[in-house]
Amino acid sequence: MKAKLFTQFMLLLVMVFTPACNGDGGLVGIHFKNGVECLGEEAQPLPGEVIFVSPEGVDANPGTIDSPLGTLAVAMCNLRPGQILEILPGEYRESVILGDFGDSTKPIIIRAHTEGVSRPVLEGESKRTMGIALVESENIIIEGLEFRNYTDEGLLVLLGSDITIRDNKFFANGRASTDPDHDGEGFGVNVLGAQNILIEGNESANNGPNQERWEEFTLGTGINTYGNTRVIIRENYVHDTVGGGILVEDSVDILVENNRIEDNELDANGDYWDGGIWVDGGHTITLRGNQIANNHGPGIVLSDEDVQYPNDSFGYVVEENVLRSNIVGISIWNWGQCPIEDKSIIQLKDNQFDGNAEGETWCEAWECGEGQPCD
Repeated sequence: MKAKLFTQFMLLLVMVFTPACNGDGGLVGIHFKNGVECLGEEAQPLPGEVIFVSPEGVDANPGTIDSPLGTLAVAMCNLRPGQILEILPGEYRESVILGDFGDSTKPIIIRAHTEGVSRPVLEGESKRTMGIALVESENIIIEGLEFRNYTDEGLLVLLGSDITIRDNKFFANGRASTDPDHDGEGFGVNVLGAQNILIEGNESANNGPNQERWEEFTLGTGINTYGNTRVIIRENYVHDTVGGGILVEDSVDILVENNRIEDNELDANGDYWDGGIWVDGGHTITLRGNQIANNHGPGIVLSDEDVQYPNDSFGYVVEENVLRSNIVGISIWNWGQCPIEDKSIIQLKDNQFDGNAEGETWCEAWECGEGQPCD
């Protein structure tokens, strides 16, 4: 199950900013294929507060609206705090990995320059690992972009802070993961070990593993978060994932609010262990006002997968959510008690249930054997 993300995170933590040995990284050290990586200290910023890039541009241009740059790599790798990168509509067949970019003084803004309903599309062609990776970077806004067909995730954030991911679209990513630590899962958005994160107003659809991997008991996640502190995930629309909608694992001070989570496939060949929203480990976590409907599995899962209670896996508030036409409304497991009467662990308040096939709530005291983790 998703406890394997702990291994993934720890391996990435060790690898950051160390030389890669397999040819898939170098400056930053994370696993990727067919991308360009760069470090903030090596940036050579272009003049001006606003930089423009277009598929029709040329990298020798000055980066103005009338004479834009031609690639995301040149534009993004040379940004400095306080600059705005306006990405003109069109298709960008690129992958860019930024290491140690930004500071606390002014944000770096990377956003779509929209024309009518058109927006820029980052295209992975099922051969690039991720569209954008932000590694140990801070104070960066990613806004209005579309990420398609990346093998592992559309957007990766690792060990950063003060990152905003707003009004983007993540479609059909994670179908053929190449990172051995992902175990084939695949994500729309993947945020690991970061703090002060806002994920707001995005659409995530059709992300997760391909049919073959799904048949081998693998599920992905639309918005995947692990080991984070102070995160707001709100007003996103996550649907048709091969796997869960939103995962919050081993994280602290999290608000998941007013999201729509619909039509996600939560059945790993008969094992409904994933959820429309899944919270596992961590504490001080609120799920509020989410619309969770028509998921093939539990609408919400609350678990202590690694048997961390009482030092962890507590302080979950689940209130004012609407759970409709899922297999079960809320699934709770592995605290060794059912029902859970200790309100310091879980508080369920004013949730609405309608037409969930197996009922409102389902509780299993020890899903994995008394006192044993579920790995």
